[in-house]
Amino acid sequence: MKKLFATLAMGIGFAACALAPTYAQGKFPSGPITIVVPFAPGGASDITARRVAEQMSKETGYNIIVENKAGAAGNIAASYVARAKSDGQTLLFATTNTNGINTHMYPDIMYDAITSFEPVGFIAENVVVLMAGKSFPADNLEQAIAEIRQHPDKYSYASPGVGTVHHLSVELLKKSQDLSLLHVPYKGAGPAMVDLVAGVVPLMIGGIAPAKPFLESGQIKVLGVANDRRFESLPEGVQYFSEIDPDVRISSWMGLLAPANTPADRIEVLSEALKKALASEELQESLKSLGMQAEFMTPESFGKLVADGLPFWKEAVEISGALNE
Repeated sequence: MKKLFATLAMGIGFAACALAPTYAQGKFPSGPITIVVPFAPGGASDITARRVAEQMSKETGYNIIVENKAGAAGNIAASYVARAKSDGQTLLFATTNTNGINTHMYPDIMYDAITSFEPVGFIAENVVVLMAGKSFPADNLEQAIAEIRQHPDKYSYASPGVGTVHHLSVELLKKSQDLSLLHVPYKGAGPAMVDLVAGVVPLMIGGIAPAKPFLESGQIKVLGVANDRRFESLPEGVQYFSEIDPDVRISSWMGLLAPANTPADRIEVLSEALKKALASEELQESLKSLGMQAEFMTPESFGKLVADGLPFWKEAVEISGALNE
């Protein structure tokens, strides 16, 4: 990954002078900053992006807008931003899928998860939970594993789609615990949740936000959490996949990326704007209500997180058999 804060070997004095009036005259940003969301309006990524953009605008006075470019599991949006002008005014709302899993799911994608972008900052971790209908004969993860083992080929689970972080997390658990559990992919979490509540499928892996009203009414229950990170907003005593097997743990992150070769000074401005937004208690609580745990992370640390995840997701895709579904 290119160094984000490289020191110019020659002409640094001239560069500093040239940059000074840029800030003084407010030429960056010189127009709206667009955050491109890889998924359709109304989902967790879209809502998160809009709340972050709103808070960034409030903190800085910048005109920050959100544009949805859904399709191809996020590859359309990521490819679009990778080809955008490197001026810091077009950003990708990146996820574990766009800059992790997709590299191994779609070998012919038109961008590189690392070299096509410059990291701006981490936004939040999204909780991924295994849920069950109220009639499922288990109340925690250990009991669920025992029940599935006792009745091979009896149970299935719904997910928001093949190759999603949700799907792969259960496949890792299946491999670890030698479980026979049929995957039923849906086109999004909404339809899967409807069928879970109706009893069409006994289990579902997904985010916590769309499940909240059904959890509160007792129509469904949380059995386990796939993330490594601990979440304060979950039901007390809920089990994590890593308690069953320390190697079965995932990260479902969201963050901002700029096109490769975006100047380091502009990355710094954008990163500081994001940092100010995430320092807002209002935004923190707003994202927590969506099942997110927000945290500022520097461009360097965020870039390392993205790069370090690639080998893990390569193995997860291979284990899941997702390329054959």
